[in-house]
Amino acid sequence: MSVALLSIQSEIVQERRYDRPNFPNPSLGALFSYLKKNNVACSVIDTKLERLSLPETIQALERIQPSIIGFTSFTHEIERVAFAAGVIKNKFPEAKYIIGGSHANAIPKELLSEFPVFDIAVFGEGEETLLELVKNNCNNLQRIDGIAYRNGQGVFLNRARSPLDLRTLPVIDWTPFRRARYYPVFTSRGCHYRCIFCVKTFGATVRYRLTQDIVEEMKQIKKLFHPRIYYFWDENLCANRERTLELMERIRKENALKGVRWFCMAHVNNLDYALLKAMKSSGCRRFGFGVESGSEAIMSKLGKSITKEKINQVAAWAKQLKMPFEGYFMLGLPDENWKTCMETIRYAARLNPTYPVFGIVVPFPGTALHAMAQRNQGGYRIIARGWSDYNRIIGKAIELKDLSRRQLELLQSIAYMSVLVRNFRIVSMVRFFFQFYIDIGSYIRNFLANNRHSENNTVRS
Repeated sequence: MSVALLSIQSEIVQERRYDRPNFPNPSLGALFSYLKKNNVACSVIDTKLERLSLPETIQALERIQPSIIGFTSFTHEIERVAFAAGVIKNKFPEAKYIIGGSHANAIPKELLSEFPVFDIAVFGEGEETLLELVKNNCNNLQRIDGIAYRNGQGVFLNRARSPLDLRTLPVIDWTPFRRARYYPVFTSRGCHYRCIFCVKTFGATVRYRLTQDIVEEMKQIKKLFHPRIYYFWDENLCANRERTLELMERIRKENALKGVRWFCMAHVNNLDYALLKAMKSSGCRRFGFGVESGSEAIMSKLGKSITKEKINQVAAWAKQLKMPFEGYFMLGLPDENWKTCMETIRYAARLNPTYPVFGIVVPFPGTALHAMAQRNQGGYRIIARGWSDYNRIIGKAIELKDLSRRQLELLQSIAYMSVLVRNFRIVSMVRFFFQFYIDIGSYIRNFLANNRHSENNTVRS
């Protein structure tokens, strides 16, 4: 059976990093490389990276004539992806339609019930599951772990698949993808922290790739594509200190990787001065970590196990080493009000990260936060009219008893301005505007649309 793996781009750009990425899709890259290793005919159409319209995507599929078409989707994309799959199905009615990604991972059975265009939903890691589906010609589905599937009697959910041994995975082959500015490299999967807002696609057990495979992959990427920067795609690159130091040393000593630059995300509890110094010496030019809140009371409810003292220390080390860092903050956490949000904003201004990022909470399916919102706990009220409102930064999924959606969006604006203005970062303000002008425009349109919607509701009431 021939396989085509697809991402589906949005016709409307709201968040440029995700809607028009300058990096290839890491999930599609991993799946393609695994199938290739096992001699399965597979093609990739990363429409986000290639900027392909739906008609252009269908033209590409006509050249491939696949018998299996696999899609990947975040929660906020699933309606658009399902629509595209329906259009494609009109052209290729005999193919099997498989959906993976974070939304399928969280609620696979419910996804198939809601979107009948898909035949199979894959949850957990997809490499072994997809290979088994191909080998079985998408038959005997009741025997395949890690899927939900439909037949004439309804939708069924099989048991979860055991976590992969990442040492058996091949080095990712990026040659089927268009050349990109940035390249994702994952060194591990899984995260043992229990943050209530996090979608843990790869589970709570951290597993690692061989460091020599990671270095080899980076060397191949550099030789073929000469990227501006690598993204280490791990949920927490520094979960194992000794292993991280070993990887940093290998990168630093590899002649073929001289001058490389890379970015990662880490948990503050896993960082120390020596580790940050080793990261910088091996090419780290920026790293990010979650702060989430400036309120101790709110922070204690998140399952993140961090303190302001540790955050302050990591920020101080970064500034001492002259390492730019991203600080991630959230507004609208459980039982938040205007006062606690302002605590977060003031704390962010004092911390003054190189790149401040303020998101409004999104209760993604599969998270403890989503379960709370469904039960109206934590002061939450779900106001989403569809999955597209579950956008990462610019969405409108929830509001709180003490914070309307309009107030949350106003606080988000205040937050960005506070960090930049209070620290007299005029150049950063200009750079921020030009770097995120699409996102800013989306935010303004969304804010005005929400205000009109609120006013209309007021009139009707």
